[in-house]
Amino acid sequence: MSEVPGRNGESTELPELRQILNVPEAAMDHAMAFAYQLYLGGHHAQVVQLCQALIACDRRYWWPHSLLAASLRRLERYDEALQAVKRGLEYEALQPKLLLMRSELQIIIARRNTAARAEARERTATLESAVGAPTLRLAAST
Repeated sequence: MSEVPGRNGESTELPELRQILNVPEAAMDHAMAFAYQLYLGGHHAQVVQLCQALIACDRRYWWPHSLLAASLRRLERYDEALQAVKRGLEYEALQPKLLLMRSELQIIIARRNTAARAEARERTATLESAVGAPTLRLAAST
């Protein structure tokens, strides 16, 4: 449940959407099983949508966060995947699968960022050499 400040400053817990709509636990289990089958079939965009709905119903359960992150990773949406893992860890701070996924995603993102910086330096060096050489010749001839 989420907490919101009450009238006297104390926090008040809000019920999960699953509780408000009286969604049976079995229906949640079936939806999660279906999401996993979609994942196995490579339907990652649909998995993302279904996991977002599952999380909207009950954001405290770590598993939909995990499957959402896995599908986002397959879609190469690494930053979003890391955010999904971090949201899951807010509710299950020691969940081993989420901790492992966080580490893997942090490595992927760091490698991507390092490669992007190296590519930017290379482009800058190429532009400087292409633009800088004629400029030096002009300056030397005057």
